[in-house]
Order: sequence, then structure tokens, then C-alpha cells
Amino acid sequence: MATIKMTRGFRFGTTTLPDPDSSLTPEQVLEHYSQLYPQLRYGKVEETGPEGDVMIYTLKVAEYKQNG
Repeated sequence: MATIKMTRGFRFGTTTLPDPDSSLTPEQVLEHYSQLYPQLRYGKVEETGPEGDVMIYTLKVAEYKQNG
């Protein structure tokens, strides 16, 4: 049985962003990309699943709800 080393990809909308540093947690990567994409500032990251040899994480913007 062969072992496959998975890399990480971070999807924001239709764009897949590269992993800036494999030692960072997915939440730290979200913080990193929030400097480039301010709408991610209060967002969250979800593990979507593997696509080939890439583990995909989805970066989502914060959902705001109106009061009333």
C-alpha cells in the first residue's frame, strides 16, 4: 500500500488559493488571506474534502443577519 502526501488548497469562491505555509492551521491561513481579501476578516474555514491529492478547505465570508 502506497502513502500519498496530501497538499492543501483553499477555495474562495471559484478561486483555489495555494497553501502559504503548511505549518499554519487552516484558521491561520484564513487570517493570512483576510489581509488580501478583507471580506474574510470575520469568516470561517470548512474542510470540504479531498480532490485528487489536494485536501480542499473552503474559506467563507461571515454571514450577517438583520435584526428585526
